[in-house]
Amino acid sequence: MRAAAADLAPLLTDANAYFYVCGLKAMEEGVVLALRDIATNAGLDWDQVGAAMKQQGRLHLETY
Repeated sequence: MRAAAADLAPLLTDANAYFYVCGLKAMEEGVVLALRDIATNAGLDWDQVGAAMKQQGRLHLETY
């Protein structure tokens, strides 16, 4: 994800972009940290962006 940060960053604020994270529970934290880093490096506040994405149903974390 970090390698594709330039492509992913604009999608964090795109109302038509959805992020689905599915897999082992152990990877969830790493994925969220990568999204936070991508947002921060793009000048975005991850706490606000992440919360908005969850509220809008654009960020789904389904781990087990």
